[in-house]
Amino acid sequence: MKKNLSRIILTVALLILTVYFLYPTYQDYQLNQTLNSLSGEDSVRYVEENAAFIKDVTEKRLKLGLDLKGGVYVVLDVDVVKFLSDLAGDRNDDKLKSILEQIRAETVDSDESILELLKQKLNAEGLTLKSYYGEIRDSEEDIEKKLETEIEGAIDRAVEVVRNRVDQYGVAEPQIQKVGGEKIIVELPGVSNPQEVRKLLQGTALLEFRMVIEPERAVKIMQDINKVLAGLSAGENENLLDSIVKSGDTTVTEDKETDTTLTENKETEKTTSNKKSDTTSNKKSDTTTSNESDTSEKGTDSNVSDDTTQQLSQEEFIKQNPLFFTIAIVNFESGIADAYVKETDKAKVERLLEKEEVKKVIPDDVSFVWSQKSFQGQGGETYYVLYTIKSEPELTGNVIVDANSNIDPTTNQPIVTMQMNSEGAADWARITGSNINKRCAIVLDNVVYSAPNIKSKITGGNSQIEGMANVQEAKLLEIVLKAGALPAPLKIIEERTIGPSLGEDSIRAGIVSSIASLILVALFMIVYYRTAGAVADFALVINVLFVIGIMASFKATLTLPGIAGLILTLGMAVDTNVLINERVREETKAGKPLKTAIEIGYKKAFSAIIDSHVTSVITGIILYQFGTGPIQGFALILLFGIVVNLFTAIVITHFIFDIFLERGKKVSFG
Repeated sequence: MKKNLSRIILTVALLILTVYFLYPTYQDYQLNQTLNSLSGEDSVRYVEENAAFIKDVTEKRLKLGLDLKGGVYVVLDVDVVKFLSDLAGDRNDDKLKSILEQIRAETVDSDESILELLKQKLNAEGLTLKSYYGEIRDSEEDIEKKLETEIEGAIDRAVEVVRNRVDQYGVAEPQIQKVGGEKIIVELPGVSNPQEVRKLLQGTALLEFRMVIEPERAVKIMQDINKVLAGLSAGENENLLDSIVKSGDTTVTEDKETDTTLTENKETEKTTSNKKSDTTSNKKSDTTTSNESDTSEKGTDSNVSDDTTQQLSQEEFIKQNPLFFTIAIVNFESGIADAYVKETDKAKVERLLEKEEVKKVIPDDVSFVWSQKSFQGQGGETYYVLYTIKSEPELTGNVIVDANSNIDPTTNQPIVTMQMNSEGAADWARITGSNINKRCAIVLDNVVYSAPNIKSKITGGNSQIEGMANVQEAKLLEIVLKAGALPAPLKIIEERTIGPSLGEDSIRAGIVSSIASLILVALFMIVYYRTAGAVADFALVINVLFVIGIMASFKATLTLPGIAGLILTLGMAVDTNVLINERVREETKAGKPLKTAIEIGYKKAFSAIIDSHVTSVITGIILYQFGTGPIQGFALILLFGIVVNLFTAIVITHFIFDIFLERGKKVSFG
């Protein structure tokens, strides 16, 4: 027992971890059962009351693929041919158009490199890439590298636009990935309307520059909305009260001088939002830059003097301030009036703003738009900024000809430079000149990515944006700015819709086949190997639990091919136990004591087990590397199963046999 103590402790620890990672999946099942029993307003209220819990469970549960859950599977092709045509600009003559059309026809059913084909066809006509792209001083290699970078950037922009739109559409657990160079795979679980998906994915990216509303006016609009909500029918207020009060106790204060309510965190802790301050500076006389006073590390502890503040009961406060209760902070410093809202309260705020009575008091020229990035506040809460901006854009993204993220050599901080065409430069000079010390929001598909502060009039069309938290944030802003410049159109080349009933049938069939295979294998092992077979069956159950637990811990997605991979690993586990049992039987037939036979049997079987598993691992890696979607799901389960199988067959079964022998139990190998 002592020599196996470490193995036993390790096994028990892994079992506890497995239960820990699988428990959210069980909670999610219970949650769905509860939601199915509710309807209408009760269901909405339940979701709002338990928003944080639902979010946590949804993130940690075992994910189901499209074939098990139902939804829409789309393969998008980035139109690189059109992109190259636009990139040529004025040099795009009939010869280039003809060559590009030939390439389009040839690459319909192939994954050949469009750039390589273009080089070949231009060379056949006595032309080079320099004839249409690059400068006179550029070498052919330099132009080719530049075009490769441009194409890669266009695809990255397309992916970012698709991801942004899918997030706004509200799809849970979407899968978006680049494959095969110019293709993008989009999996949308739970979506059943392919027409909406087609419209969503193929629309032109809308990049806009919109002015942020002055803070005094923004606060006044919020106060008007709050008064309207406070004056709604008692029934609606009671429903709102029910959904909010249960989220926690709160101490709140009301500032009577400004009539602007600031609230503390709902657990009575002070709420702060850790937000990076984006700033801008003039780098050249012609290039003034703007950015972002998005937020600095500001917050409120609701410290207001006794003369101007009174404590209100929670119920009374919510009835008087339905909007300000759901807004964690209204930052009213340094010319900013942004509302910071907990991620779990976003849906609540959206519901309030969608009420018809509220829409009537929101001016036609004003819109409320969420920030793209979130921020961690005190206590680990996640916050989003709710911007109050003008409805009409001052400028659209099609005037941007280039944008690049870089490191400023003087400050060693990430920056983004932006260049506009002549038409955009003239408009930008007028806009920035008349809005100095005001903020301009960079909006892509109705989501704010940045809200730079305009320091001075910008002429020449060249701007520099500073203050990003890191290089990744700067790169994202570069992609966003480029989304309106030289867009590469998206074409849907494959589309599949899987109904939820088909997904349920697949789950049922997968579970039945898995259980059936497990039972049949278990019966065979018990009949043929007796005690050793029962031990192997126990190891099989542990094997399945470990594999699913590993998937849950890595937040992997279970698909129908994945279930097939799981069944295959069961077969491999049985094969491993058969090898061990047969070796032990050979040793017992040779007259060796059972304990010695078991030790020798495991040692002799080890080399054959390792050989078979290594070849399977190589196969799994190749499948995962070069496969897509379902094939990768199969390969992933296979790899997990192989690792787990080695542990359960060689470690767990071995110490079980040792424990049986130490306690004098009879062990039969059939």
